[in-house]
Amino acid sequence: MDKKYAFILASLILILILINFLSITTFSVKEQNREKAVISRIIDGDTLKLSDGRTIRLLNINAPEKGTHGANLSAEFLREFENKTVELEITGTDKYKRTLARIYAPEYLNLKLIEQGLASKFLVEKSELSKFSKAEESAIKNSLGIWDKSPYFGCFDSKIDKVDEEVLIINNCAELDVNSWVLKDESRKTYTFKDISLGTITLHSLKGENNLTDLFWQNSGDVWNNDRDSLYLFDSTGRIAKYESYGY
Repeated sequence: MDKKYAFILASLILILILINFLSITTFSVKEQNREKAVISRIIDGDTLKLSDGRTIRLLNINAPEKGTHGANLSAEFLREFENKTVELEITGTDKYKRTLARIYAPEYLNLKLIEQGLASKFLVEKSELSKFSKAEESAIKNSLGIWDKSPYFGCFDSKIDKVDEEVLIINNCAELDVNSWVLKDESRKTYTFKDISLGTITLHSLKGENNLTDLFWQNSGDVWNNDRDSLYLFDSTGRIAKYESYGY
């Protein structure tokens, strides 16, 4: 074999060995950072208690609020793991002093909840943005779990202006009464429509006086994050009518 090609081949083999070594090392480090614990009680769809008394808030997800469509699905899924040993990756604490963690049993339960449509993504870690976004998009597309589609799914276009804090909503179907419909961001900020026949409307985040073309959320602060966020529009039965996400 020509010495030049032999050198190239040897270099490629060395690179492959190094990549394999680094991936194994990274996996090994992650495994070492996990601790075993027993789940004693499920508080709600994204929060649980351990047998040692710690309160764990699942990282990267948000379960639906109590009383909303599909609110019990995430909690019911997690109850299968009560009194069982799981593995945790602790990442810190939230503003309520709850411990933030990834949970493995042995599957990555945080991601599993999104994949099965039992919760929505929320404050996702940068290293996991793509997989959580894709998992949610797939769950919505396939109407899994909480993502039952409204008969009006596909009727709407939307455009979020995160700088001017407004959302343009265009109804491409016949005008319809959207009384009690709810629009929300990726957190828990919600706007409930009242007594309006929706054609094309601009929803402003801040305070103002409603008119035929403009509605005001009446917030004292911003709604839409500058880096990434998601819009969810639900009909009066809690079924998804429009989904838009940016920054993922």
